[in-house]
Amino acid sequence: MKKFLNIFLILFFSTSLLNAAEGEFSFGLEGGYSAVDLESEKSAQQIANTIGETVTVEYNTGLLVGRVFANYGIKSNIEVEAGYFQSSTFSETYKMASGSASIDYDFNGFDVSALIKDESGFFGKAGMHSSTLNGAANVVIGGTTVNLTASADGTGPLIGGGYETGNLRYSLTHYSDLAGVDDFTIFSIGFKFN
Repeated sequence: MKKFLNIFLILFFSTSLLNAAEGEFSFGLEGGYSAVDLESEKSAQQIANTIGETVTVEYNTGLLVGRVFANYGIKSNIEVEAGYFQSSTFSETYKMASGSASIDYDFNGFDVSALIKDESGFFGKAGMHSSTLNGAANVVIGGTTVNLTASADGTGPLIGGGYETGNLRYSLTHYSDLAGVDDFTIFSIGFKFN
């Protein structure tokens, strides 16, 4: 997947240089939201059942995602887009009689996609992403505290679509295998500078 992403970037920049007089360059900012369902309560209770305890779980049901992007027009209805995205922190807290755990996650990464546009403002896009999921945990068992950190990297496809009117953009993008861990669908509203 990383080879594919590198080849795509090389083609993007080569095409940009060859067609620089024909196309338009623009950039923008997006803010979005993704629902999250990690089945935290079910997984935590299954673990607690093995030691005969009940667990209380608190967690976010979604997270915010910010993204900056740049577009280059290949033709009047085709653009190549590259972006960087960063999520807010997703937190989970588990409490049992014998201890507790708190876990925080966030993700970030780069994406590259091709956009096909309609004269009415609707567009579809497909491409690839390379992303990292970062996690930190604080676990307390029997008075002993353990702090852990971990990260996962991965690449995967993305597909989406949306609508642009003037400088405003509304989009829905599905990132498959984000950091090789899970899928996320992000609804976002953005502003595009021409």
